[in-house]
Amino acid sequence: MTSMIYFRRAGVGAAPWLLAALTVLSAAFPRRAIGEGAPVVAWDPSGSGLALPANVWVAGDLSLEGGIPRDQPASFALDEFSLLARWDATARLALFGELRLGDQIIFTEGEGWDTSSLTVALERLYAEAILTPRLTLRVGKVFTPFGLWNVTNRGPFTWTVDGPAVVEGLFPIHATGLSLHHQTNWNGWSIDGVAYGPAQDEPPLRPTNERGWLVGGRVAAGRNLGSAFASIGLNLASFRPRDRVPRRPVWSTATGVDLDLSVGGHSVTGELAFRTAGGGRTAHGMYFQDAIPLDPWLPILGNLHAVGRFEYFQAPRGATALGAVFGLFWRPWPHVVLRGDYTVVHHPNKELPAGFHATISLLF
Repeated sequence: MTSMIYFRRAGVGAAPWLLAALTVLSAAFPRRAIGEGAPVVAWDPSGSGLALPANVWVAGDLSLEGGIPRDQPASFALDEFSLLARWDATARLALFGELRLGDQIIFTEGEGWDTSSLTVALERLYAEAILTPRLTLRVGKVFTPFGLWNVTNRGPFTWTVDGPAVVEGLFPIHATGLSLHHQTNWNGWSIDGVAYGPAQDEPPLRPTNERGWLVGGRVAAGRNLGSAFASIGLNLASFRPRDRVPRRPVWSTATGVDLDLSVGGHSVTGELAFRTAGGGRTAHGMYFQDAIPLDPWLPILGNLHAVGRFEYFQAPRGATALGAVFGLFWRPWPHVVLRGDYTVVHHPNKELPAGFHATISLLF
């Protein structure tokens, strides 16, 4: 079967306004002199990329995934390949991009090999300008700043193979346009806020159907509690998809609250979100997760965590899904990450499937 690469010709391309924004920003923030502060070529020992001359950073990751879903054939896939690059044009202006290939080669029990699901996605592409020490502007395509999980959205750096159902189907994964980030401190609190208002279509290379309008914001406040750190976030996104087939546009609104707690080596997170659309049934869900360090009991392995997560998800149609995820996250070396998790679900659906999944990821 032939490979398929998905392209789309945007009605109003993203490239012109991104180029114009870069031109304006470059004039506002003069370029650093050639050679000034340019690092030598060197791998980051943390496995987070390669520093090149001229203030360029590149990185990537490759993930192999195997799964044994409940009531479905087992499968194995060269699941994801990502390339990332960042160029610091000046001390206050940078350009970042991520290109991702997914589901390139799949083997399914009883069906054999298949390469027809190959996708190539321009995951992120934006210019970032530091306007003041507390205010940053981004122009381009980013992960929608909604909740905790979506802004990470890179396999080797998430605790489990599959993300919680509540972050998969309630809001657009990407936002394209302008986003303004603000950070400040007040009476011992660290406060972060972001407002975003995409104004045009995404860049033309992508496999998804996220087209239309999207506006929203997020604010999070956190502080130290003795040896622990806790933060709480509030999220809002209002969006209207636009399909190729004309139809009456329907605005949808997603709201949510999230919690992030680091204590005793544990990473405790949770999110609760709702989505309403055109007076229809509300879709909603939540999860609560704890990543538990096992190093004190198994120091010889190092950087090993047990992960437990409870999930609840109500899609616009169908029964309510209740699930529990039990997993392991192991990073034996800086450039290698292994993850495996088993999901038990009552009334499983496409957002919350039951079964076993495992990945091995290589960072470079």
